[in-house]
Amino acid sequence: MSFDITQINQPGWKPKFVSEFSMGQLDFNRYDKTLQKIDEISGLVNSTDVPTLQMMQDYLSSLMNIYDNWRPLISIKTVTEELDALVDEGIRLKRIWENIKKVNIPMNKIKILEFVDICNAMKRRLYYIKQVVGLGIVVKRNMSVSERIKKGIRGHGNLGNLPEA
Repeated sequence: MSFDITQINQPGWKPKFVSEFSMGQLDFNRYDKTLQKIDEISGLVNSTDVPTLQMMQDYLSSLMNIYDNWRPLISIKTVTEELDALVDEGIRLKRIWENIKKVNIPMNKIKILEFVDICNAMKRRLYYIKQVVGLGIVVKRNMSVSERIKKGIRGHGNLGNLPEA
């Protein structure tokens, strides 16, 4: 069974099959757990002088996990290319560190901090994207009391061509 994945983001595309059960809530629960783990690991990594390989492996894998889940929602090519480059560089540095550790040579502190900076850049970018994409969560502007009163009196502000306006 072959399928051209490039058709998915085209206007008018609909899936061939539709489930009666929505995975939305389960997805949000997974995202929440992963984001909590990322926050915890990020706090540990950024509070130490030089993090351990295990800490950085956990940090990178959690970031890559959330990115893999959100990548289909990110429709801007330059953003996905930027994040793909960060992932590739993070994987490269992780593999260098793993290989160096096998021969019992300490990793260069500058390279470790470069790895931390790459993961932090990924985290910041992904958290920004989370806010922009919205992930299906309805976001409303928090209005002051006077704004709510004006909106209640005038409606949504679009009064059309009414002469009273």
